[in-house]
This record gives sequence, C-alpha cells and structure tokens, in this order.
Amino acid sequence: MAYTKRTGMTEEEFREHKRALQQKSYRKRQEAAGKAPRKTYATEAERKAAAAAAQGRYYNRKKHDEEWRDNLNACYRQRYRAKAGPAKPRLTEEQRRARQKAYRVSYVRPEPTAAQRAKWSERAQARWAEYYANQTQEQRGARLAAKALYRETEVRPKVREIVEHIKYDFAKAASDASRQDVADEWADTALSCWLTAKALWYFDVAKLMAQYGYEDLQNSL
Repeated sequence: MAYTKRTGMTEEEFREHKRALQQKSYRKRQEAAGKAPRKTYATEAERKAAAAAAQGRYYNRKKHDEEWRDNLNACYRQRYRAKAGPAKPRLTEEQRRARQKAYRVSYVRPEPTAAQRAKWSERAQARWAEYYANQTQEQRGARLAAKALYRETEVRPKVREIVEHIKYDFAKAASDASRQDVADEWADTALSCWLTAKALWYFDVAKLMAQYGYEDLQNSL
C-alpha cells in the first residue's frame, strides 16, 4: 500500500502495471530462447477481409459443384433418351383413367364358386378332425378353457351389444315399412357376420324378425 501511495497509482492501475511488466519479461525470454513471438490479433478490417474471402471461396466452390452436377444430369438425360428411343405419345385424361380402372379391376380377387367353397370346407373339416383325433386330454382341456373364456369375455358382450342395436333400430323405426327395411338389413348382415347370426337367435330379437317374414332365418344360417 505504501508503494501505491508513493507512485500515485490506484490498486487496479498497479495490478495492470505489474501484469504488463510480466508480459514484457515473458516476451523477452521467448525471443532470447529463439521461439516465435506471441501471435498478434488481427485488426477488424483484416478480419472482415478474411471472412469475405472465405465466403467467396465457399460460393465459388458451391457454384462449381452445381455446374458439375448439372453437367452430370445432362449426361444422364442424354444417355436415357438414346436408350429409350423416340418419345411415346402422351395419354389423354380419359385414356389414363381407363387404364387405371382396368389395372385395378384386374387385381380384384374373384368370388369363389360354390364348388370351391365346398372343397375348402371339406379340407377344413378334415384338418380339424385330424387335430381332434391326435390331441391329448391336456390339450383338449386347455382348448375348451380358452374357448369358454373367449365366449364369456369377447363373444357374449359383443352379441348382447348387437342385440341392443337391433332392438333400438326396430324401436326407432316409425312405420311398418321402415321396420321391414330394418329386418331386411339385419338379415343380410347375418349372412356375412356370425356374431349377428348369433344375436338373431335371442328370443326377443327372433320374435321381432318373425313378424317380418324371417321366422326360419336360424335354419337358413
């Protein structure tokens, strides 16, 4: 503190003065040892010039890459035209739609005939008969337990839901003609959905269906 007062420096100025002396001594020792001097920082003008030069090199390289890519694509197009031959005539919108429609129709699987259905049914029955004949008692018990669980947890709730839906449709119909339409619709659904076929076996639903000409529906399913 006495030295600071004697020189007229504040503590901060004295600290900077000591740091400058240390840096000067360090540079002298480095020069005496033959080492390169400490790297000096570039000015703002030099920094901006270097950045502009780097940016120019980047854009020139990018421009060169784009030109090279365009030339390569031109070579590809030229080779494709040489191999493909003359250009094909363009289709009209009607021709394009007709071709797409024909393509979609060609991939539709045809409905199986009655003979095919009977053949598949015989094969399935034969496979199940072989499976039942070769299964053990443990396998049969596990299969029946799984079947019972499936009926109680999956089939019965779904069938009850369909039953309520059928009764709701009948109750919502205002005229006798609309009720006949509801009966026809559910009868058609039962032919393709076995859950609906089971729902039509319920007494309250079967009684409603019998009123509109479907009293023998269960026998036909």
